[in-house]
Amino acid sequence: MNERDLNRLVLEKAKQQVEAHKAEREVIVQEARKPKPLPERDERPALWGLLGVLLTLTIAGLFLIPGGFTEKLSWVVHGVCSKEHTLSLGGTMMPLCQRNTGLYSGFLATIITLVAMGRGRAAKLPPLAIGIVLILSVGWMGSDGFNSLLLDIGNYNLYTPQPILRILSGLAMGISMGTMILFAFNISVRANARTDQRIIGGWRDYAILVAVAVCLFVLTQLASPFIAYPLAIFSTVGILSVMFIVNIMIIAMITRSENTVVRLTQLARPAMVACVMTAIEFGLLAWLRIIMERSMA
Repeated sequence: MNERDLNRLVLEKAKQQVEAHKAEREVIVQEARKPKPLPERDERPALWGLLGVLLTLTIAGLFLIPGGFTEKLSWVVHGVCSKEHTLSLGGTMMPLCQRNTGLYSGFLATIITLVAMGRGRAAKLPPLAIGIVLILSVGWMGSDGFNSLLLDIGNYNLYTPQPILRILSGLAMGISMGTMILFAFNISVRANARTDQRIIGGWRDYAILVAVAVCLFVLTQLASPFIAYPLAIFSTVGILSVMFIVNIMIIAMITRSENTVVRLTQLARPAMVACVMTAIEFGLLAWLRIIMERSMA
């Protein structure tokens, strides 16, 4: 081997060592940038604190908000739902309108069903065909709502709005929203999100969600006060849950604690803040709507 070949070999080996050092440094930097799971600590005091906040807000609402039980719920959601097209079951007026009753009861039922199906940590998008159906469901509710709005502002609607269509389109939207919010929560908050598991695995999973929504629809068609109160609570909890989960994700972003939660009990402290934030937000929205309604009267 002559001197030129020896120099070339030395140069190639030096290049390989430099590349190896670069790759090793990049791995170290990436590992350092990865969010670390929250440290292990006793969450029982925070859980008791969260329970105390929930009880305080519930008792305050029951005693401070005027009217009967469903009226109190109506005031809670007054800032985000109009009194038009209100759903009545057995003479009991529901706190949400027909469309929103379907939307938010469908939202909460979808999240509960996905968790029960073992997809509580799923962090992979559904198959393309199901994703398209979810998007079309959003479009269905939007188009039906727009058609109803056209009737309200001047008889320009394409077809006569029907209460059944309002509830069904709301339920379809609830499936879409529940699926996407749970997916967003998992990829933004959880440290142990399952990126190998689809949030909806296939048509069988979607059929189960639709079956649950159909059961909710049947309940809305039963003129029974025994159904009215549980459904009123369920749909109200649904709309509060949307804002609560969004607030949890906002807190995670502000505190730079994304992708750090391994167990949901670790969210007890931010959940207390999120509960108060949700109560303030709904209270402000209701107050603003009351002011707007009085100014337009």
